[in-house]
Amino acid sequence: MAYKDYSNTNIYVNNTQQPETREKNTRLKSMYTTFYLHMKNVTKKERSDFYAYKYNGVQLLTCFDSYTKSEKKIMCYGKEAHHDEGSLLIFPCYYQKDYHYKYDYAIAHRYDKYSPIPASDCPQTEYLKTRKLISGFCATDLPEEREAEILSVLNNNLNKTSLNGEFTPCYPSVVNRKTKSYLRSKTRDDIVYSDFEFEGVSRNIFLHELNILRPTHLIFLSGTGYDNHIIRDFGEKFYTEKIAPLIRCLSPDEPTTINCPCELSPEEIKDWFRINDYDSGIKILYAYHPSAHLSSSREKYNKGLCDFSGHTYVKKSGMTK
Repeated sequence: MAYKDYSNTNIYVNNTQQPETREKNTRLKSMYTTFYLHMKNVTKKERSDFYAYKYNGVQLLTCFDSYTKSEKKIMCYGKEAHHDEGSLLIFPCYYQKDYHYKYDYAIAHRYDKYSPIPASDCPQTEYLKTRKLISGFCATDLPEEREAEILSVLNNNLNKTSLNGEFTPCYPSVVNRKTKSYLRSKTRDDIVYSDFEFEGVSRNIFLHELNILRPTHLIFLSGTGYDNHIIRDFGEKFYTEKIAPLIRCLSPDEPTTINCPCELSPEEIKDWFRINDYDSGIKILYAYHPSAHLSSSREKYNKGLCDFSGHTYVKKSGMTK
């Protein structure tokens, strides 16, 4: 049977005790509130034929103590957001409350003794298996340790919202062949990914998140076909000089990007992202999405991700130590 109430698990309170964590979450909530007001204002100016109800809720990040205390502060970018809370233009009422993190709770407690959580609440997808590897998750640890482990890595996506969790293109990749004009995706991108002002600086949602959360490591798990999304989210300079060379290295039989991460310097962070006072650079790894058919190179893929994240990979066990 399903867990009868994810709204009183205490997963949020128990993992947000540090003053720095609370300060970042206060800023995140304020920033996201400004973001939703921005989206609504842009929507009023855009075409009336944009159907916001077709998109799922926007993926919002949260800072937890295990992330705050980690020497390597890791943020992962997958492809499409699958969050089922709220809708595109409505701020989710459960954000920073236990129910918002029911998936994380299910991951951490699925194998507790006498747990009523069904496997369907956290299916063991390749992406989840990879997320566990990157976070150092170990099923034999104590429940509170498992919570801290799975919450230590910020899980993000290049598309903050998507059409039913499917591939959601961004402009200029979708063009009406007859009129040569952009299709509706341009309206969505203008609504969700355009710059808005917060704390005196105008940036898009991704750069505001970087400014507040200050990750030291970024892992892109999107593979090929998301070039325009990265340009939209982080700028053409970042894509051309940092990401494009890594994408050219990708091969399903020999994922060489696992062994050659690049680094974004504090000066580049300031110039490209308009983020000042970054204490150190950001190390970047680019790899295939975990669901890709990696055949014999899966072990090397997993080990490379663990090495980059600072964990030891135990061959073929799917675990870290």
